[in-house]
Amino acid sequence: MLTALKYLVIALFCLIFDGLLRAQHIGRINFTEIKQNIENPTSEYYYPSLQQRVINHDTTLVYKHYKHLYYGCVFQDFYHPYGNSHAKKDFLDTYEVGQYDSAIVKGKAVLQENPVDIEVTLKLILAYLESGDTASAKLYGRHYFAFLDVIYASGDGLTQESAYVVISVDDEYRIVGDLGLNVKQQELMNGCDLLIFVKRGQRKFRKKPIRELYFNVQMPLMSLSKSFKDTDLPDPDNDSDDDDE
Repeated sequence: MLTALKYLVIALFCLIFDGLLRAQHIGRINFTEIKQNIENPTSEYYYPSLQQRVINHDTTLVYKHYKHLYYGCVFQDFYHPYGNSHAKKDFLDTYEVGQYDSAIVKGKAVLQENPVDIEVTLKLILAYLESGDTASAKLYGRHYFAFLDVIYASGDGLTQESAYVVISVDDEYRIVGDLGLNVKQQELMNGCDLLIFVKRGQRKFRKKPIRELYFNVQMPLMSLSKSFKDTDLPDPDNDSDDDDE
């Protein structure tokens, strides 16, 4: 049972992000415009068409298409930034034990539903390389780095106002890995994740070490807020110590 205090915290959390749901412009990303484009069947950004094109490895896709794919994902029924589907868990388990041929089949099935899963895309690249199929690895590599470019273009990560805008906390770590950084500390501040990095070893790659980066996680948090609101919360625990006189 939830205590009265926990119930109040969840209720306040939902109220805060109800307000954010109405403010669909986050940093450099205009989610209102993206939503309009991906829901318009006559638009080149119509989401079902983009989804099929990336699945088919359409080489005519450019930055603006990947941007609509990535940020348009938040408006899809399959968008669940916290937790993995059974299909993804099965893929990850198969990948971790080194059954790469089987993992490839399962990973492609995951991307059929959600082609914007960057973690699965990366592991598919590695699985193809382990299997000796460099041509397929390059196809998925094109998608992977295109999605990273979309995140890089969303800000510079130096302040909360110019934070990189991500649709999944996991995607923060794809950027961190791409930059060759090791996380020392993580804090949630005003809808942003602040990642603080280990300085040791960075001088091998850059003259000035990167001390910290901000990632805007308002969209994942709003999704979490909606999941709270869609869940029937139990009544407060009347036996809580808070009620004792």
